[in-house]
Amino acid sequence: MELVIPGLCLLACAASIFLMWRRRHAKALDYGLQLTIWLSAWILWQSPAIVPAERHISLDSKELASALPVTLTGVENISLDGIPLSRDALRDLSPMRLELSDNQVPNAGWEFDWPQAITLGDPLRLQIHSDQPLAENFRLSLLNPFGDIEESLELKAGERVQAQLSVTPKRAGPQLYRVRIESTLSGNRSEPLPTLVQEPRQPKVLVWLARPSFETAALSRWLRQSGVAAQVMTQLAPEIIRKETLNGLPVTEPEDLLAEVSPFDLVILDSDLWPQLSPQQKRQLHSLASKKSLLWLVSSDLSEDYIQYTATQSMPLQRVGNTEPDVKSSASFSYQKTGNPAIPSLRTPSLKVASLSRDDFLLGDREAPLFWGRSSEEQHLGFILFNDSHRWLTGGFATEFASLWKSIIDYQLKHLGTQQAITLSSKLPRTQERITLCSPLFSDSSPNLLDTRNRTQPITGVSAGTNAQGPCYSFWPRRTGWHQLKTKNAREPALDFYIFAKEDWALWQQSLSAAETLQMTTARLGPIDNAQSSKLPIGRQWPALILLLLVCLSWWRERTLLR
Repeated sequence: MELVIPGLCLLACAASIFLMWRRRHAKALDYGLQLTIWLSAWILWQSPAIVPAERHISLDSKELASALPVTLTGVENISLDGIPLSRDALRDLSPMRLELSDNQVPNAGWEFDWPQAITLGDPLRLQIHSDQPLAENFRLSLLNPFGDIEESLELKAGERVQAQLSVTPKRAGPQLYRVRIESTLSGNRSEPLPTLVQEPRQPKVLVWLARPSFETAALSRWLRQSGVAAQVMTQLAPEIIRKETLNGLPVTEPEDLLAEVSPFDLVILDSDLWPQLSPQQKRQLHSLASKKSLLWLVSSDLSEDYIQYTATQSMPLQRVGNTEPDVKSSASFSYQKTGNPAIPSLRTPSLKVASLSRDDFLLGDREAPLFWGRSSEEQHLGFILFNDSHRWLTGGFATEFASLWKSIIDYQLKHLGTQQAITLSSKLPRTQERITLCSPLFSDSSPNLLDTRNRTQPITGVSAGTNAQGPCYSFWPRRTGWHQLKTKNAREPALDFYIFAKEDWALWQQSLSAAETLQMTTARLGPIDNAQSSKLPIGRQWPALILLLLVCLSWWRERTLLR
């Protein structure tokens, strides 16, 4: 097709020249006129880029966000007027710099903030605050999912507000609370307050010991008093194992203790237990630290086989000759009260740590730490390098003993519930707008987005590349309400989130869009500044007008020749 139109124009031009040549009275002007006519016809089909493009333009945000085509070829800088736009609307533009010439956001006089995910038993707190005096009186009421008023307050005109409304949810699951805003001047309206109430998760701990000792007895006693659901197994003899469950945890059989499907979130093992483990159990330990949290109670008389195991886990322990008590380790303990010299120092084994990572956690002195832990997406492994903290209990330092072990257990379990597996691109997901979700769970298959009110028609996502959080997929929800994202892996928990309507939280939407627009103005660097500006095609109306004038002139010349 690219050669058909030029070929037809060329053939027609040749035919016109041939017919003109057969006439006796044709002049050079007539030949030139025919050439110009067919050249104009070709230009009308293929407009040449000869018009210099504007490098700096001012554009209204409504025009930029509308479906009408906006010519941005050659533009290097946009001065954006009007209401702010979302990050997605600005991210899809061609590379260019953005400036905000007039970014006016209406101010309602207050702002809201509430947690969109809480644990059952925790209060849902709606924070209300303002940086400037209110222009009128308001009454705010917090409504539960059944429409009953839980709490309300009055906001007076001329006051700066710093208040909150709170309610404690009674059941778990997606809950939709609402806040009712009543005003004489502005009228009444209701805004949704969706929150996901999650069941409290109590971590389960397995303690597997090679022999009873004062240290392990103190640890078991602290776990019982702390309310931690745990199972303690102590090897009394080669064929005799004492089992004890703490705080109502049912007994688990030994063959399932180190499996990935075991109910334990944290496994605490004695390093002296290593020679007694079977080859299958040792193989399970190599992968257990990547799925669960593994903590070792390290003694000074380690076997070479165990030292080799630590090297395979990229956390090698090396032997040293010093076995004296490490006073610095206990003195630099961050949970200890102002360096009390009466606290007994903890003795560390004749070992030192090697191959430290930047994010590793060291408790105590760097050269001889009390605890070395590594908690990342690929590994949750820790080594306890002391064995006489029970002396703190007998010496009257029970608080310091509890703080020491709590800091270690908290670090080993920090990956539970603190890292959201799926991230949303927007704080305020809205209907008919793109929502991008990223997660490492999407590596094997694309997820399905389900409307909780209409589960028979899942929304299919579109692949949106990969970022630091993992593969991403974009969705365009059509209805408001709670939605659920599921993967094909049945063991992975589903993600519940709320889709807002266009009219919900209009001022909040503009506030978020203003922040995203401001962020995009600093993030977009635009193209490289060239001295020569880009060229744009000329408008079709000008070749058409020239062609019409030339055809009229040709008709007038033909009439003259016929006479």
